[in-house]
Amino acid sequence: MSFILVADIGGTKLATALFNQNQQLINRKEVPSDKTSREALFNCLLASFQTLCEEQEISVKDISKVCVGVPGIVEPQQGIAVFQNNIPWEKFPICDRLANIFPHAHIKMDNDVYMATWGEYRARSFSKETMVYMTLSTGISCCTIVNGEFVRGAGFAGEIGFNVVSTDGATLEEKVAGPAIEKLGRQLLNAHSITLKDMMILYYQGNAIISKIIEQLVQQISKQLEQIILLLDPHCIVLGGGFFNHHPIIVERIQEELKDRFENTIFAGKERAIEGSINRGDAGLYGAALK
Repeated sequence: MSFILVADIGGTKLATALFNQNQQLINRKEVPSDKTSREALFNCLLASFQTLCEEQEISVKDISKVCVGVPGIVEPQQGIAVFQNNIPWEKFPICDRLANIFPHAHIKMDNDVYMATWGEYRARSFSKETMVYMTLSTGISCCTIVNGEFVRGAGFAGEIGFNVVSTDGATLEEKVAGPAIEKLGRQLLNAHSITLKDMMILYYQGNAIISKIIEQLVQQISKQLEQIILLLDPHCIVLGGGFFNHHPIIVERIQEELKDRFENTIFAGKERAIEGSINRGDAGLYGAALK
């Protein structure tokens, strides 16, 4: 039997998994990303792969495919991680490096959001449908699949986090991504060590200040989704990433907001296209296994 090794590489954590040839998950690991250098991060990846193989008592020759998701700008055809904000892999030839370790395997890579999108697309048994996946965590990005193919544009398609959303020139990411929400909460609560996790506990307790902050997020994301619906009329919009995965109630609140926006228009009911993630935090791993 042959096996598949996959990885979802982030600035905070590095998730890896082992799948069998039928794309069934056998085991997964999660370790902190070692960002001290490009080689340190690569060795961190290899160590996690090695652990997965050792635990199942399989060798390098048993690996038929290795597929990794990398943040930032990538060149999937050349297998190069071009540029990232949060890991030290600028112009890093990840596929060539992995091919030296796994000479019998097919090596693939792509942007991490694209991998997660593919995982969600296939989880719904889509093949011809149009689907948009939006992720909100440390940053904000999205990916679109039409007729089973990624919409890549000239290379920057989906970077909606850079949309200017206020008169002061602030971007969507600067307004409502995880760090922005956390920063605003610390300012308004005068609590300099409070985390986003702490803030959401207060939100569920009905804290008025946090509720106002989250409502700002709902309004900003809803406006973006409204434009996506008007432009693409997708069959499905998946809201994923750490924030939406941990707080599905916010997905429901966004649905409610869009329902109000579309009421009494020809677009009434389009809010039903919005869904939470099926694979949640493992979307990127499943997407890589299925790629």
